[in-house]
Amino acid sequence: MTEPSSPHHESPPFPGYTRLRQAHLIASGAVGVIALTHSALTFVFYREWGSEAVWFLGTGLGLMVVSALNLSHIGIEPCHSPTAKLVRWTNWLFALFEIAAVVAIPEPQAFLMLGALGVQAVVAHWTLPGPERHPTG
Repeated sequence: MTEPSSPHHESPPFPGYTRLRQAHLIASGAVGVIALTHSALTFVFYREWGSEAVWFLGTGLGLMVVSALNLSHIGIEPCHSPTAKLVRWTNWLFALFEIAAVVAIPEPQAFLMLGALGVQAVVAHWTLPGPERHPTG
């Protein structure tokens, strides 16, 4: 009797996909952890609720959303969902914004976030191809 095939045991859709997927998962996870830390530190750095605290917390929450978008789209195979294109464009937008953040605040955590967002944006080209690049047409 043969066992039904599982997506976990099938070969990757193309050579190198497994490493790209792992890089995407790690980068998106790093963005999420840094964003969560950033958001939590709002209440350490700002004793009073004001516009600066709102901006600081908002930045962390926005980064958490982009991390969650990526993590929810990374699958066993490349994601051909119609929303994949939106996630790819969001990744590039956040990476560009982070370049501006590094220029304004050249601190180690900003460079770390830039690296994670950059990796996320680049590898999403292969892990989130969207419906326009579906292998079956």
